[in-house]
Amino acid sequence: MALTPTDLDGYARTDVYEDETLIRVSVRQTTDTAYPSGWRYTLHYGALTPYPPETLDDGTIRRYDNAHEDTRGHDLHVAPDPDPEIIQFPGMIDLYERFWSEVPKPRFGPSDDGGESS
Repeated sequence: MALTPTDLDGYARTDVYEDETLIRVSVRQTTDTAYPSGWRYTLHYGALTPYPPETLDDGTIRRYDNAHEDTRGHDLHVAPDPDPEIIQFPGMIDLYERFWSEVPKPRFGPSDDGGESS
């Protein structure tokens, strides 16, 4: 079944893995003017303990977010580069799919009943 924006709205989950990495996904629709796309999101793959240069100082290995969308746009953070790349926002579904194609962990999502969340 194809993922829809409604499936992602309000979705949040964090999974921690035996290799001391984690994936944290938080997605919600918003009318806040700080998020012109209508979405506030973080799609994060990282380590529990930072170990530069394999991670950024906060443990990030790869992260998409729009924390500063109204001033900077949509960011892709990839270790070891401390400066994020500004990306074109392809839409929430496409970005969510892209994230999962780029991380080496099993996919989870709104329609997934397995795994642990926190």
